[in-house]
Amino acid sequence: MVIEVHILARDEEAILPFTLRHYETFASRIVLHDLGSTDRTVEIASAAGAEIRPSPTHEFDDRLNQRIKNTAWNGTDADWVIMADADELIYFPMGWAPTLDAYGRAGEHVLKPYGYEMESPTFPEGGGQIYDYVKFGGRDDKWYAKPILFSPKRVKSLIFGTGAHEVSGVLQNGRACKNPTVFSSPPCYLLHCHHLGSIERIAALYDANRSRHSAANKQNKWGLQCDGTTHAKEKRAAIMAKRERVIA
Repeated sequence: MVIEVHILARDEEAILPFTLRHYETFASRIVLHDLGSTDRTVEIASAAGAEIRPSPTHEFDDRLNQRIKNTAWNGTDADWVIMADADELIYFPMGWAPTLDAYGRAGEHVLKPYGYEMESPTFPEGGGQIYDYVKFGGRDDKWYAKPILFSPKRVKSLIFGTGAHEVSGVLQNGRACKNPTVFSSPPCYLLHCHHLGSIERIAALYDANRSRHSAANKQNKWGLQCDGTTHAKEKRAAIMAKRERVIA
């Protein structure tokens, strides 16, 4: 089974080693789409054997992210493709091989994961998997049940919406590919690993992204519009209100 993972990243040297270690457990190929990193993101990905594809702009532009997710996998011979941001892990609680085998037998094309915003008061340190250290989070199917796992054997083309929260397209048989509304079975999770560490750390990440918003993002109000501290506190409170154990 051939699994191809595409990761979009900018200045993600903290989380990226965990992301790469996770996907290395089952991916046949990992491609890093670097969006203008100024830290060790590219160095870390290169050392892990990932293919590097640099971005033509350093702005945070959702139109560019959409184009990458819509087209970067075209022509692949993979059985499955994951199109993720650097802090997004597709996780298979029943194991990746039996889960993907079941999806294949069922003829699944675009999968709908259960979404979780993971949380930890400290940023994890160590060489293990991130879910060895971070096991709690809040269920969030509105924003993080993102359809980023799909089969190019059955999907001809895809159009991701802003933030990749929804997708549409055309199947190989010519039928319309609609955004999935039923959670996949066996289950898979999308673990969004952004809220790890202090509020100050999270706020700085939010503000850094907001400072790079393209003119289109500002005009269309795509992405974060308020200050990072306000958003970080609101998000942390929302996670804590429904915090549960996600990883056994």
